[in-house]
Amino acid sequence: MKPLVYSLFKTMSPDAPVCRGNWSIFNNLKSPLDLYTPESHNDSSVSAHSYNGAKTGRELIFRCEYQTLRKLPRSKAIIFSIRTYQMYLEEFQKFSREDTEILINAIESFHPDLMDYKRHQIWKNAALKYLRRNVLGEIKTQKKYWFWNSFKTGPALVIGGAVVAVAVAWISAMTHYSE
Repeated sequence: MKPLVYSLFKTMSPDAPVCRGNWSIFNNLKSPLDLYTPESHNDSSVSAHSYNGAKTGRELIFRCEYQTLRKLPRSKAIIFSIRTYQMYLEEFQKFSREDTEILINAIESFHPDLMDYKRHQIWKNAALKYLRRNVLGEIKTQKKYWFWNSFKTGPALVIGGAVVAVAVAWISAMTHYSE
């Protein structure tokens, strides 16, 4: 790695800084907004975070970093800067729908090699449910209960239909007998 880094530093131009971004979601409630990676993020014994309705927005923390390498023109020294932003997931309610949809897509599209590193299995399901339900306002119906849910309004339709069918049959019978 050392030769690659040295080569990058040597060929960098003061006019072309190198930039990168990085992000993750944490569920560490003991120190949610500290400027370091929480220990529990690297702890393999931490269990998955479950969706707790609106509370989830204050329990999960979105953290992103913007990093730059810049070569100074006179001294040729390399400056490394990092800017860290951390916010509760509930703050996505202030952003555009498109921003939230982009985050959802990124969570769902994680490369398998990064899933363990980012501890994806700990926060993925809770984060997706929160973003969809509480930020975007989507309500997912449970398909396995479609019969029961339709039955709640179904009796009125069945009774009304039966009354109409009986009325039509009675009118038909009366017309048939009167001839």
